[in-house]
Amino acid sequence: MKKIAAIALVVLGLGWNASAQTLISNQSLVHDSTDVTVSFEVMTDVKELKSNRKEVIKPYLYNGADTLWFDTIEVYGKDRYKRERQTHHINGDKDWELGENQVMKGDVFFYTSQVPLKRWMTAANLGVRRQLVGCACEEDLQEENLASAVPLFVEPELPARRMPEYVLAEATRAWDFGQDELEVIFKVSKIDIDTTLFDNRETFAKILNAVDKIYSDPRYKIEKIEVFGYASPEGPRQFNKWLGENRAKALIDYIIAQRPQYNLTRDNFQIVNGDENWSGLHKVLADSEIDNRDTLLAIIDRTDLTNNQKKNEIRALDNGKTWTRLIREIYPRLRSSKYVSVYYDSSNDHAIQTINEANEMIRQGNYAEAMAHVEPVKDDARAHNTLGVALMMQGKFEEAMPWFEKAREFNCEKAAANMQAIQLEYEFEEQQRKAREEFLKRYE
Repeated sequence: MKKIAAIALVVLGLGWNASAQTLISNQSLVHDSTDVTVSFEVMTDVKELKSNRKEVIKPYLYNGADTLWFDTIEVYGKDRYKRERQTHHINGDKDWELGENQVMKGDVFFYTSQVPLKRWMTAANLGVRRQLVGCACEEDLQEENLASAVPLFVEPELPARRMPEYVLAEATRAWDFGQDELEVIFKVSKIDIDTTLFDNRETFAKILNAVDKIYSDPRYKIEKIEVFGYASPEGPRQFNKWLGENRAKALIDYIIAQRPQYNLTRDNFQIVNGDENWSGLHKVLADSEIDNRDTLLAIIDRTDLTNNQKKNEIRALDNGKTWTRLIREIYPRLRSSKYVSVYYDSSNDHAIQTINEANEMIRQGNYAEAMAHVEPVKDDARAHNTLGVALMMQGKFEEAMPWFEKAREFNCEKAAANMQAIQLEYEFEEQQRKAREEFLKRYE
């Protein structure tokens, strides 16, 4: 947060109180980042101030119950000065003379004094309290207001919410057959198809039926079949990447071999290497009752750890007992390849055009218009990132995050990037709040 060092000069008009003995004029307030300085002229050559009297003037700033006093001014009549000088001499102070802000009647006195700038001085009032010494009214104090509601201290405002860089996801034509149902499981460290594992046989039948359905329906034109490959997060990272890719290839080769009538080749497929299946592990653990579940989920969610560091954190739990249980009970389900989606061309998929039109509105800065445009298809998973971006760019981070969460559940990497951008803005805003608090503490 930038240091505030504003300087304000307030020049006020002539001030006069009919009951006052001296005349104050040309008053001004000057403030910087540290102090407030008041200055004015005191016309002392007035007949109302008798020779045997002294006028005491006490300037002060106030706002509500808060008050700060400036240095006092004393204006002496000639006889009053003599009397006080005699008194000082009698008391042993033979060198007594008028000090700072003590003046004799008969001249114009230029007064200046400072007090520290305080937070409460957002609308300060300048007043003086007058007292005549040497007459029957000595105890009667007269108040005079010289200026009202002068803005001296300006509280720094938090900067306007910054709008992060966004990433849009264009809607593509995809038929999602269900990631959870169509999942092929592999043996540990293996890439060979095994129909006897878990529900593999039933899964293969669903995959082939889905391919048949697509190729038998004239409404659809196949562009690409997307296959994800995963490894459980237990072995070396490089080996797991190899496992994930080759498990996806094994499923592709199986589909090609089982459906020769469609003349499929590997060019009809797109391999997405899911690498180590941390997202799958998170989902399985969230639905489980395993010991240390919350601790495990917290480790997986940490963005400051690499995958290897996460493994080491998990291995350290319970002297390795939790890790052993994961290998035995959880990881077998994570060694998989998934028949995820088939891209197709269908004139019935109106959501694609709507979503992409909304994306273009966002690029042009029409965020509210984009939200209204995509509203009819907001339940389409492909629209979730678009809705999140439209909200994010209106500064509605809290409303945007759930849409990005939904988009990420459908493997939208761009949603994860947008969430990270918002998180960085949250951190920036927190830094600004702390800087503002530290600044204000200096003026308590």
